[in-house]
Amino acid sequence: MSTVSPSVRERRLAAELRRLRIAAGLTGQDVAAATGWSASKVSRIENGRIGIAPDDLDRLIELYGLPPEPATALRRLAPAGPAHGWWEAWADSLSSGYAALLRLEAGSTALRTYCAVLPHPLVMTPDYVRQVVRSTWQRPSAAEIERRVEVCRRRQSVLDRATEPGPLRLSVVLDEAVLRRSAVSAPGGGADPVRIRREQLAHLVAASERPGVDIRVLPFAAGIPPVSAGSFSVLESAATGAADVVYLENKTRISFVDVDAEVDRYVRDHRLLTEMALPAADSRALLQELAAD
Repeated sequence: MSTVSPSVRERRLAAELRRLRIAAGLTGQDVAAATGWSASKVSRIENGRIGIAPDDLDRLIELYGLPPEPATALRRLAPAGPAHGWWEAWADSLSSGYAALLRLEAGSTALRTYCAVLPHPLVMTPDYVRQVVRSTWQRPSAAEIERRVEVCRRRQSVLDRATEPGPLRLSVVLDEAVLRRSAVSAPGGGADPVRIRREQLAHLVAASERPGVDIRVLPFAAGIPPVSAGSFSVLESAATGAADVVYLENKTRISFVDVDAEVDRYVRDHRLLTEMALPAADSRALLQELAAD
């Protein structure tokens, strides 16, 4: 587990570039001579020690004679593809871990998440985000609160993405505790927690009706969930179509899990949680009922 992951995707890109070079019958020196780079640069790229610029990647794709379809998949692995996004304008105020998470979400086709305490940020209302930010012993300024709300709002744009790889598919399992928890924040929050909770529940109902979004509720009656460490999210790569990164997100830190065997355990856990949860229609009905309370 790491707090700032170079991403399993970046490591796979490095390994794939090495494989392609060997398959083309070229040495590192050959590539260096053909590109005008140093042999050490070729080695550092293939070892994942440095990233690769889009233009440089295109040169290797041409040198190795890669067909269009696998070339497109290779470009999607490159951090420089989704690295240039809206979050760059916020670079001075985002942690490196959070920026890495935004890049990963931008390069993903699907997200599966289990929410044990709070709704996932991708389906939070602005007022609920404000309550979450206020729920601390710290006293964030009004400007800081609104900054975090705006970042969250921009983050949610992956659900409406018009460019490749299209809207992010979202599969959410919400513990029933998430739905019944009061939206009261730290003292002095000044907002109406009853209204905020109802609006958040109504927002979940609306989100569940969107194409590509599946929201299930894990009821108390389902028993003990197969995870004891709380919430987690699994991302599916746009390049490979496979789950390859798990992230664990909290207020101060984001941790990444990208070892294949560990990622697979989280995928299996989410599958079991989905089976234990109420069907989508029943989950929506429960959300509607609680929103009307």
